[in-house]
Amino acid sequence: MAKVCIVCEKEKGGYPVEDDIVLRSIRRIKQSLRIAKNNELVVCEECLPEQQKKRQKFEKNLVMHVVIAAIVLIIFFFVSIFSPGGISLSGIILGIMLAALVVGMTVFNHWPKIAGAKNARAALAPKAKAPEKRKAKKK
Repeated sequence: MAKVCIVCEKEKGGYPVEDDIVLRSIRRIKQSLRIAKNNELVVCEECLPEQQKKRQKFEKNLVMHVVIAAIVLIIFFFVSIFSPGGISLSGIILGIMLAALVVGMTVFNHWPKIAGAKNARAALAPKAKAPEKRKAKKK
C-alpha cells in the first residue's frame, strides 16, 4: 500500500490518519464498486498546518450543526405536544428525522483527524530556544 497525503494527494510519508466510520464507509463503497486504490492515508509534514485548520473548521461546523439540530428537535417536540389536537407522534418523528439530516450534513465537509494527534501537535509547536546565558557585567 502506498502512503498518500490527504491534503496534497502525493505519495509521501507522514502522520497516519485515523480510520473513522466515514472513511470506512467510503472504502466499503469504493471496494464494492471495485474502484478502491487501498492507499494508506497520511498527512505529510508540509501539509500539517493546513490539515489542522481544516480539522478545526470541521469540528466547529459539527458543533454548530448539533446545536441547530437540537433546537429543531426541541421546537418540533414542543409544537407537537402543545398542539390543539393532542400529542402528534408524526411531528416528533419528523423532528427527529430533520435533526438527523442536519447533523448528517457535516459529512460533506468531513476532515479526519491524525491518529497520533499528540505527535502532530508537538511537530506544529514552535521549537523552544535554549535560554541564553547572560554575561556578567564587569565593574
